[in-house]
Amino acid sequence: MSTTLERIEALVVQAPQLVAWTGPFDRESLKEWLCVELGDERILDEWVKRGEVVSRAVALSPVLHIISGNTLHAAFQSVLRGLLVGCMNRVKLPSAGLPEFERWVGGLPPVLSELIEIDHSLPEEWLVCEAAVIFGGGDTIDTFRRKLSPDARRIEHGPKLGIAVVFEPGREAAQRITEDILRYNQRGCLSVQAVYVQGGTRTIHEFGDMLAESMAAYRLRNPEATSTLSDAGAVSNTREIARFLMANGDPIRLWESEQSTDWTIVYDENPLLKAGPLNGFVRLHPLPSDLNALGSETAFISGAAIHPFSEAHASKLDALSVARICAAGKAQEPTIFWHHDGMSSLASLVRWRDLG
Repeated sequence: MSTTLERIEALVVQAPQLVAWTGPFDRESLKEWLCVELGDERILDEWVKRGEVVSRAVALSPVLHIISGNTLHAAFQSVLRGLLVGCMNRVKLPSAGLPEFERWVGGLPPVLSELIEIDHSLPEEWLVCEAAVIFGGGDTIDTFRRKLSPDARRIEHGPKLGIAVVFEPGREAAQRITEDILRYNQRGCLSVQAVYVQGGTRTIHEFGDMLAESMAAYRLRNPEATSTLSDAGAVSNTREIARFLMANGDPIRLWESEQSTDWTIVYDENPLLKAGPLNGFVRLHPLPSDLNALGSETAFISGAAIHPFSEAHASKLDALSVARICAAGKAQEPTIFWHHDGMSSLASLVRWRDLG
């Protein structure tokens, strides 16, 4: 059985390969992460006095990780957490595979490789676990609620979307938010799908012009992989709906890439939050004074990128109960310390034993 320090040393060697998926970390940040969430970096290996009791954290094991096809970052991040605390990690990969993740697992040293198994199918025995980290749509989550023992701890990460809020519209905000929309082709749970702008219609339209210019330039620098017919069709259909509404006098405006579905912006005066067809599609709304106007989809907001970034501006979003608020341009760059969907990532993977 490896010690926490042995796993930390092994993970630090892996850091250069993981940084694109997990963000940067080093020996000291991993120790600090353990201290922040568990109270002490030693607590997985020895008894530690905490308040009036002496405690020890015990890694839940095995942990089943259910990874969907568009969550490569989630695969690396979820398994990093499990390896750090010393869980036995069983990773059910999507049927199409995750080549980058599989190559990384294949090159791990014994101190880490002994703690991970991967499979494209789901062996029946894997359903017997102490915890399951589930990434996927509502159907996937419902399936595993039925399949897993009620005693298994379920850590569920269902469908999510990100938003951006612009308090001071301008070119800098447009460029930063472009990064939040288009990086990873809008496939991440933190990807921005709707932008709320403070100001009148003319101000928002001018911001839309700047955002369109920025998104077009980004696509020239970073061409997307060829969209599937289904993906392109979903964007085209949503564009046609916008054109129909415009023709019937609705206060809609459309900006779009020519002869492609590379990027699309739809201005909608109604602030109601709606998920879009992805693939560079974003809705632009006026920022309402009452955030309840965004509707029930706010329950699925993973994070909000704001410009400019300040605690004062962040506090204006308190009514949304957003788990993560960050500076515009940084939506896709959470640190290892972030609370994924508002949960403590390491603490969720342990149980406690107390003396006293």
